[in-house]
Amino acid sequence: MNSKGTILVIDDDSGVRQIFNDSLSEIGYEVSAVGSPCAGLDIIKKESIDLIITDIMMPEMSGIDFLRSVRSKNADLPVVMITGHPSVDVAVQAMKEGASDFISKPFNLAHARLVIKKAMEEGRLRKENKALLSRVMKVDKLKPISKKLSEKVRELSVLYSMSEALHRPFNTSELLEKTVEIATGVTYAKRAGLWMFDMGNSNLLLKASHGMKDVKRIRVPIKDAGLINNVIREKRYVFSEDYKDCICGEYKEGFRHPFLCVPIIIGKEICGILHLCEKIAGTNFTDNDVSLIENLTEKASLKLENLALYENLIEKILKSVTSLVKAIDARDNYTMNHCRQVTLYAIQLAQFISCPDEVIDALRFAGPIHDVGKIGVRDGILLKPGFLEQSEKDVMESHVIIGDKIIRPLNLGSMELAVVRNHHERFDGSGYPDKLKGEKIPLVARIFSVADTYDAMTTNRPYRTARSHEEAVKELKRCRGTQFDGDIVDAFVKKDICKDNLEMPFWEIS
Repeated sequence: MNSKGTILVIDDDSGVRQIFNDSLSEIGYEVSAVGSPCAGLDIIKKESIDLIITDIMMPEMSGIDFLRSVRSKNADLPVVMITGHPSVDVAVQAMKEGASDFISKPFNLAHARLVIKKAMEEGRLRKENKALLSRVMKVDKLKPISKKLSEKVRELSVLYSMSEALHRPFNTSELLEKTVEIATGVTYAKRAGLWMFDMGNSNLLLKASHGMKDVKRIRVPIKDAGLINNVIREKRYVFSEDYKDCICGEYKEGFRHPFLCVPIIIGKEICGILHLCEKIAGTNFTDNDVSLIENLTEKASLKLENLALYENLIEKILKSVTSLVKAIDARDNYTMNHCRQVTLYAIQLAQFISCPDEVIDALRFAGPIHDVGKIGVRDGILLKPGFLEQSEKDVMESHVIIGDKIIRPLNLGSMELAVVRNHHERFDGSGYPDKLKGEKIPLVARIFSVADTYDAMTTNRPYRTARSHEEAVKELKRCRGTQFDGDIVDAFVKKDICKDNLEMPFWEIS
């Protein structure tokens, strides 16, 4: 197989070096891998390298410093940065220093290969361009073409970085802040504001800003918005080389005040505007700035539209869930108190063992409705004051299946479904409904099972009086490894959660 090119990988993690070596060698690249920037610089002096992949955080020299050193020796060699903490600041700084692109940890190898292929192509174009220029140095008309090509390559890299930065999940507020952050980063604007219409479409409300700490108004009547009215009327950008009535309120006599304003359009309607003013270098906004910001607002608009649809769906789900909980409360007051209390126990237990946010969120959301299936159990069994016959137990146990059928159409996550369906599974596999065993029982269900059983034991029921805290803990310990995950029981006892002064810091059911 003919080599596609020679790649130098620099990372102090041998595992990362091995991943890139295996992955890139497999598709035809020649790969050299070293553990330090200094070793990498030595190889660059001795060998012909087509592309460098380097970690941005290394002990003896940062990836940015290494990039500067490479650029001082070879301005055309493509360098792709590896980062475990992707951010707009890192991306913009790397791009300013001449990085071709960046790859985020943990790696998606298919994505990494695409980034590398793009960077190799960029390097090939630069080499060909440089070779062409060396043959026709006297032909001045090729210089602007070369400059335009370099600017286009850089623009493509910045556009890709913007897409990456807006790719992760956001809420609306975070998305607006991130959009402003990206806008100022790629245009070098001193100030920026993202404004959205109020309910009556008569005012602009400042939702996110940069460099506007002294702004006196966060609500501006559209009739007083000056050039912004042109943006709203024509649904296209406007800019000025010196705009005295800028919405930022920062105009100073004797200083030029360049201004750029771009609409944010969802569907065919404007929902807001992004304005930028004054550049750090004191220059005007360029056509390239306009192109980048229009691309950014288009991506932000799509993200905003998707967020609006998602938030509307969540609101409908919450209303449905609230109705279900109220229906349970109306039948069995114990279920209401039990659902609230056991959810609090489960959340504190999950926090104590450092569960990720998605586990805690699943417990917070699904805990109050974990017994929703009891709505399908008739009162004669649900409220029976004595012990249940086997046939009655079978009916009672069916509440987890009924609950699963009720909430599954709501398109909740797998962890929320597991809280409702699997909180009666047993660690030894003898529980119900799916006879799951050990760690095949989802973590949320194992946590909830301990909290659920403790609360049931320490609460008065129609057929028995409550046990003491000490008796309940003794029973949990007795059943560790059989009914319960032993590690979860140990954490519950160690934290002594039941004696905490628990409050309801989430979702009060009215």
